[in-house]
Amino acid sequence: AIRRACRAGHKLARIYDLVLGGALMLGAPSAFSTADAASRDVLMGCWEQASHAPLVKPQQGEEWGSRSWCFRTRGRMASFNFACGRDGCDGWDGAWRYRWRPPILSLSDVETSADGKGQSKVWRRCRVQFLTKDWMQLQDCEQSSEPWIRKPSR
Repeated sequence: AIRRACRAGHKLARIYDLVLGGALMLGAPSAFSTADAASRDVLMGCWEQASHAPLVKPQQGEEWGSRSWCFRTRGRMASFNFACGRDGCDGWDGAWRYRWRPPILSLSDVETSADGKGQSKVWRRCRVQFLTKDWMQLQDCEQSSEPWIRKPSR
């Protein structure tokens, strides 16, 4: 029934079929070419990464929520974050810099010294794998490896 709905063009069924079909496995073939992934514009727009609310109250230190990164021209990026935990929810945003040298994405960040008194600007490097043109995963870096989904432009 799911595959019939996919053929009929039902968007949710297509996503369901994609997930069950194993396209999320790292070795799965993709219709998205290496040449497309190397394009300077492939990152442009907003991407979202989300974790869903737990069915039971989370343990202390566990969080769920979402974050969006909006890549703009000239290496500018805006971030929007929303997180909930045992004691409530919080939201924050920020403005950052990025460098895109396919397949490496470098993100500006602030690192706090071991004693907690000093801060310095650093660049965090991540390898980016595009599973499709609207689905990417960051690898080999200090970011979550959960997939990022491109948000539709308005």
